[in-house]
Amino acid sequence: MKNRFKDQASFCPLESSFMPFKNRPRSLKITAKLEKRLCLPQAALCVWWADGLMLIKRARAWSATHCFYMWAYILLCMTALVMLMPVDLELLQIIRKVGAGNRLEWMHRAALELSYWGDFMGFNMLVFLGLGLTARVRKSLFFRRLVVAAVIGTVSCGTIANLSRLLTGRSRPSDQGQHGFHGPSLAASRQSFPSAHTATAFGASVPVAVAFPPVGVPMLIVSAGVSWSRMHNNRHHPCDVLASIAMAIFFGVPLGVVVRRMRRAELQSRRIKTTTSVQLDLAPLNPWTT
Repeated sequence: MKNRFKDQASFCPLESSFMPFKNRPRSLKITAKLEKRLCLPQAALCVWWADGLMLIKRARAWSATHCFYMWAYILLCMTALVMLMPVDLELLQIIRKVGAGNRLEWMHRAALELSYWGDFMGFNMLVFLGLGLTARVRKSLFFRRLVVAAVIGTVSCGTIANLSRLLTGRSRPSDQGQHGFHGPSLAASRQSFPSAHTATAFGASVPVAVAFPPVGVPMLIVSAGVSWSRMHNNRHHPCDVLASIAMAIFFGVPLGVVVRRMRRAELQSRRIKTTTSVQLDLAPLNPWTT
C-alpha cells in the first residue's frame, strides 16, 4: 500500500497529499496501477493521458461555473462576425495594401515563410517538443501540463476548423468564382472559413499564455504573424481569421486557467509543508512549550 501511494505522489503531488486513494479520479487510479505493471514508456504515456483527462474535466467544470460569460462571449463573437462579413473583402484589401510595392518585398517573403512554418507540423510541433523537453529535463509537472493543455487546444480548434471548412464551403479570396458560402465542398478553393493555420497556432498559444505568460506571449506574437500571413497571401478573409482566434480563446482560456490554478495550489501546499516542518523543528526551542 505504501508503494502505491509513493508511485502516485511521483506524478501528482497535490492529489496525493490531500486525497485518499479511493476518492481520487478514476483516471489517476488507473494510472497508478498501470505504472507498476507496465514498462516506463507505456507508464509515461498513461500519465500524460491521465493529465489530459483531468484537464478536460476541470476545464469543463470551470466553463460550467462561468456559463453566463461563455454564452455572452459566443453571442458577442457571432455578432461581430455578422457585422464584419459584408465588408470582408474591403478589409482584406486594406490589409494587403500595407505590403504592396517593391520596397516591402521582405514582407512577402516573411508572409510565405510564416504560412509555410505556421501549420501544425511546423509551429505546433516545435512548441510541443520544446515544452516537452523542458518538462523532461526539469522534471516539472507544471510544464508537462502546459504541453497537454497546448495539445488539447490545438487538436480541438484544428478539428473543428477543418470540419467547418468542409461544411461551409466558403470561397477563398484568391478564387476567381463567385464569393460566398457554397455548402459542403472538398475543393481546396472553397475551404476558407475558418482558417486552420490560425486555429492551430492560437489553439496552442492561448492556454500557454494564460498559464505561463513569459512563454505564451511570444507564442501569441508568432501566431498573430501566422494569421496575418494567411490574409497577406490572399488565402483567407479577416473574418476567417477572427473566427479561429475566437474559437481558440473559447477553448484555451479554461485550459490555461486550470493549469495556472493547479500550479498555484501546489506552490501553496509546498509553502504550508515547509512552514509546518520549520515549526516542528523549532518547537523544542520554544520555552513556553516546556
